[in-house]
Amino acid sequence: MAEEPAKRGIITDKISNVVSFLRSCTKECSESIEGIATGEIPRWLQGSLLRNGGGLIEIGPDKYNHAFDSLALLHKFRIQDGRVTYSNRFLHSETYKRNMKANRIVVTEFGTRGHPDPCKTLFQRFMSVFTMEEFSDNDVVNIFQLGDQFYACSETNFIHRVDPETLETTGRIDLSKYLAVNSATAHPHTDMDGTQYNMGNGFKLSGPTYNVLKIPPASDEGDNPFHKGSIMCSIPARYRFYPSYYHSFGITDNYIVFVEQPLLLSIWKMLWFHVRGKAYVDALEWHPELKSYFHVINRYTGQPVPINYSALPFMMFHHINAYEESGHLVVDMCCYNDANIMKALCVSELEKIKDDPQRFVDMVRSEARRYVLPLNVPQDKTESENLVKLPGCKATAFVQQDQSVLCLHEALTESGRGSSEMPRINYAKYNGRKYRFFYALGIEESDLTTYIMKVDTETKTKKIWSENKRIPSEPVFVASPYAVDEDDGVVLSSLLHEENEDRIGILILDGKTMKEVGRSEFKTESSVPGSFHGIFTDLC
Repeated sequence: MAEEPAKRGIITDKISNVVSFLRSCTKECSESIEGIATGEIPRWLQGSLLRNGGGLIEIGPDKYNHAFDSLALLHKFRIQDGRVTYSNRFLHSETYKRNMKANRIVVTEFGTRGHPDPCKTLFQRFMSVFTMEEFSDNDVVNIFQLGDQFYACSETNFIHRVDPETLETTGRIDLSKYLAVNSATAHPHTDMDGTQYNMGNGFKLSGPTYNVLKIPPASDEGDNPFHKGSIMCSIPARYRFYPSYYHSFGITDNYIVFVEQPLLLSIWKMLWFHVRGKAYVDALEWHPELKSYFHVINRYTGQPVPINYSALPFMMFHHINAYEESGHLVVDMCCYNDANIMKALCVSELEKIKDDPQRFVDMVRSEARRYVLPLNVPQDKTESENLVKLPGCKATAFVQQDQSVLCLHEALTESGRGSSEMPRINYAKYNGRKYRFFYALGIEESDLTTYIMKVDTETKTKKIWSENKRIPSEPVFVASPYAVDEDDGVVLSSLLHEENEDRIGILILDGKTMKEVGRSEFKTESSVPGSFHGIFTDLC
């Protein structure tokens, strides 16, 4: 017991560092700067790491209350001939323009109430629901590439085209003008032929649907590919007026995998909160009495597989990968036992729990899981027979009395020892195919240290990189041009300094050993906040 106060003090300090991760960049670094390099920057590594995340948490007298809310800031690490430069710019969305003009938060975000226009009546705010123009277009989550074009995105119907050379915002696209959707995920999948798949909600009087979107590759440079987009399939929501929250989905050579989880969005609450100018986070409802369901869609026919797959309730943001093997569909994800992570990411919640660090640990705990869905279920199977026949696999699946299939997971990371999040794989060669390794962020429960880990899904072992006073970001794998093995390449991560807020760096790890290869660190003229997701491209 004597060690408990000291341990509590260490964890409390780390929580303060988590809060400081949500910083405000008060001055853009629009001109590229060079940093101080150590180690080796591989000569074959030529291109740019582009990242997106919150950049401005305070505007005038107001402060955002959730990690998902602050105004989007784009980052660029340009790597060429062993040298690295850094720059950043704000995404000039309509939300950014309106807030900066008012010098306060006037657009409501996921966890932050905006100050409503006093000139608008409740009826006018209600009618704005049907135009979507009053909703935030703050694309703060990710960047994706479609042909030679780059787009910042979040979970709305708006995406912004970005110049990858300058990070300037060059246009906005409303996906609902081209497709019958009111939102889309920030994690689309791109096939080898350039076709993009995504998922988005459609809201109808008959009830909400989950729509599978297909965007063909642009035929000409600079062409707008979205006007040729189509809806491959519409899945009716299981609960009318209560669609499931989702952040990503899985894809294999032949299937789309969508998880309908028991974190439900109350449409009535969302509409009412919009009219009243309240934050939307409280429109989400966790229902632990409900199951999670897997929807499996044939990519080529658009038809669902006629098997009802379910699992015990879980919540998740990110799929790791999915693939087909010997008549099974393997689905790997980072999962939570409940939806407390949504509230844990509120700044106000973080500040409250400094006196109870264990509560925070419990709220952010997650693990990487493997679910295995048998694609063929004979009618004569009994409820006691495990349908999963993959050698060495501990995941199971059983037929229920109603002929549905209940899937029980296998843990890929050790349960109860922190979190597994922001997973990335060797995407170009192994997305949708059998793979062995993924890279992710982890949090050590004992002291809340953030680290990068490489997980071996066969041996269930991991290799870790961490460093005192450094906060890494989502790891991005870049394959070596001479690659033979799946993990031949490097892992890129941006680095924040816990104490020096004006410092940012790029870390380069060996994809096999997780040993540091090199890094470059930069000193800017303002605080540099963290980021969520990004990509590496050789086009700029």
